[in-house]
Amino acid sequence: MLRLTLRSLRAHASRLLLSSLAIVLGVGFVTGTLIFSDGLTAATEQRAGLLDRFVDVELTRDFDVPAGEAGAPDVDGQVLPATLVDAVRQVDGVAAAEGTFSWYGVGLLGPDDQSIPGLNNLVTVPADPQLAGLPLAAGRLPQRPGEAVLDARTAARRDVTIGDQVQAAVTDRQPQPYQVVGLVDVAGTGVDSGGALLGLVDADARQLTGRTDLDRVLVVAEPGVGQAELAERLRSAVGGYVTTRTGEQLRAAALDFTVGNGEQFTRLLLAFAAIAVFVAAFVIANTFTILLAQRTRETALLRLVGATRAQLFRAGVVEAAVVGAIGAVWGLLLGVVAAAGLRQLYAELGSGMPSGTVVSPRTVVVALVCGVGVTVGAALLPAWRGTAVPPVAALTDAALTVARPVGRVRLGAGLLLIVVGVLGLVAAGRLEDLLVVVVGGILTFVGLVLASPLIVPAVTRLLGRLTGWAAGPTARLAVANAVRNPRRAAATAMALVIGIGLVTSFSVGAHSVKRAVEREVDARIGAAFLVESDLDPVPPELITRLRDLPELGVVLGGAEVYGAPGGFDVAAGHPDLLAKAELTVADGDVRDFGPGRVIVNEATGFAVGDRIRLEPFPADPADLADSADPADPADPADPAEPAGPVGRARDVVVVAVLADPRGGDQPATGRVLAAEEDVTAVYPGIDTWLVQLDPATGVGAEAAREAVESIVVSYPFVTFVDRAAYAEARTSTVDTVLRFVLALLALAILISLLGLANTLTLSVVERTRENALLRAVGLTRGQLRRMLATEAVLTAVSGTACGIAIGVAGAASALAVLNSAEDDIFRLDLPWTQLGVVVAVAAVAALVASVLPARRALRQPVVESLAAD
Repeated sequence: MLRLTLRSLRAHASRLLLSSLAIVLGVGFVTGTLIFSDGLTAATEQRAGLLDRFVDVELTRDFDVPAGEAGAPDVDGQVLPATLVDAVRQVDGVAAAEGTFSWYGVGLLGPDDQSIPGLNNLVTVPADPQLAGLPLAAGRLPQRPGEAVLDARTAARRDVTIGDQVQAAVTDRQPQPYQVVGLVDVAGTGVDSGGALLGLVDADARQLTGRTDLDRVLVVAEPGVGQAELAERLRSAVGGYVTTRTGEQLRAAALDFTVGNGEQFTRLLLAFAAIAVFVAAFVIANTFTILLAQRTRETALLRLVGATRAQLFRAGVVEAAVVGAIGAVWGLLLGVVAAAGLRQLYAELGSGMPSGTVVSPRTVVVALVCGVGVTVGAALLPAWRGTAVPPVAALTDAALTVARPVGRVRLGAGLLLIVVGVLGLVAAGRLEDLLVVVVGGILTFVGLVLASPLIVPAVTRLLGRLTGWAAGPTARLAVANAVRNPRRAAATAMALVIGIGLVTSFSVGAHSVKRAVEREVDARIGAAFLVESDLDPVPPELITRLRDLPELGVVLGGAEVYGAPGGFDVAAGHPDLLAKAELTVADGDVRDFGPGRVIVNEATGFAVGDRIRLEPFPADPADLADSADPADPADPADPAEPAGPVGRARDVVVVAVLADPRGGDQPATGRVLAAEEDVTAVYPGIDTWLVQLDPATGVGAEAAREAVESIVVSYPFVTFVDRAAYAEARTSTVDTVLRFVLALLALAILISLLGLANTLTLSVVERTRENALLRAVGLTRGQLRRMLATEAVLTAVSGTACGIAIGVAGAASALAVLNSAEDDIFRLDLPWTQLGVVVAVAAVAALVASVLPARRALRQPVVESLAAD
């Protein structure tokens, strides 16, 4: 039986080619992920503790110790005093000690005077060579004021070379020039924030930032002094307000943190790899079901000459194991290539961590287990069913074998699960739980799989009626062929449903989120340009200089007060900008807005004509305790914040009421829009984070842009964008995540399309005599091609339609959950273009998949085909 099985496998190798390719792709994804993960871990182990490789002991502030206690500085917010370094150097066993700090959010200008955007990081470079841990890629470390090092990644992107000059600034300080004397490779280290890294000597860093304290004190031990022993001496000598860690502990913590991030990414990749393997299992199971059905006469003959059912079952399992083993080997080779792609994908997500190619024994074992295990597991049920052939079947024509009917219990269970799953998706919004969305989606999909022999043929017939009106008898033949075996058609379509459903869910969700952000921008922003800052307020000096530009007609400092006395937020507005914003007015007229006249939303409870008193915050910080939000450290009413200038209350009248977006049970936040002079009078000294700019009458957009750019170039920590770029920046993360997800799901869809081509190819083999008979009675070669193409398109579009339906339902449910916490700002916006592209790609791929089966069907002469078994 073994020799017979291997001989049969060689004889029918071409029929197993596409299913083998499916397992190759699935195993390639899994092994590629593991190869990438092992390479990332190896690189992490080399680089995680690179910065602190010379450090024996690190001292940091213990924030559980209040100010003034256990020797801690009396000033709240001070981390470590600079004088601590001298005290540390006096401790017996200390060979060298340096204090360091970092500053996130430094503004940078390149040699071309253009801003270097991103979360740029400033670090101090220890003067003592024993603690200079920044890894040099070129040049040297800074040794005197006016010198700097830049990370090599930014230098390559901005064409910065050693000897060039860059400028840096923080908050409202003037940019300072520094000469680049070296390039450092910090990718994947603790100071890699994804943006640029600037390293300065201590004096320059203090002068630039104004800091007088330290984040850390780094210590090198004298020869013969252990790290743990020195850490204990330092803890006893400098006071109980510091925390000490040995060099080994420091580097171990850095490794755990970095490896943890890599492991999260690996788990995410493996989840998508599991989807691809699951789809491959569908394809393999369907392939073996068809193959064994086509071997009905052959199997019956073996039974007739004495082969037992167990022997035939073992033969099927051996055949599957051989196919799986071959697929696993090729999948392992493909995994090496896939790992390179995953490294590029990881880099595009903002990580500069290098990763090599590491093929561990674990990866080889996983490839074999995955390839053989999935193939054999998928083939077990078809193999067992295929052996249930009585010897008398040797006298029948396999092509005329009637498909086994689907059990009513299976169909009933499937329909029940669909109902329960859909109810779960509907209830998820009220339950405010994304887990309910996941469970509801899984139940719906499982129900769809069970009931697919009923649903997929029904959808196919519906689509066939539409195509039948245009294509006539050929389409009707294609529909009959597509639904001839409901189990086979359902299994082929369900492989598509998984990938298409997930693609649709993410695409619809991403599009809906983007549209919500765009609506929010349209409602709040009417200006042509904006100047914003993420980490520090926009300097008042910059706003004044912008107001002096004749090219600008409106300069609105977007001061916004959260949690003002009265229980609502207060924001500044301008009549000209409000006229351009897309506001939903419930009552009143926004054209009446101006000094003393405000616009409110429905959540405030005010109506048109009501008078409101805008109250300033109390002068005494102690009086703010009642109005502070202890959970929000940025709350303007937090008593820990120093008291600013005290404003004077103003009475204003409501001229318009805006409709709240929320229609649910949770009320929206109360919001008052007042003239800028009213806001600044009541709340003087409020920081401005966003400035809206509009050109003056008769001034073109480009002229206004050039005038603004000539000023903001001196403020590298602020960002100057137009309105479209402002909205795009807030949706760029959504686009990045969507591209990442679609790239990972593309493999699952490709495997399902291979399954479609495989099913069609095997069906053509099965219908060799039937197709020849059709040609004998007048079916032309072109009509046969159209029939097979239509059959493939109908099957693909049926699966796509089911996938889109379940994907839209899942996205709608997830958006309902998000709305429970986000004031109902999300609506289900279907990306019709993207959905149309999904359907078109599936249809075109099905057409391509039908080419080879059609060529096979037309290759054999009609007379020989009529005589085929």
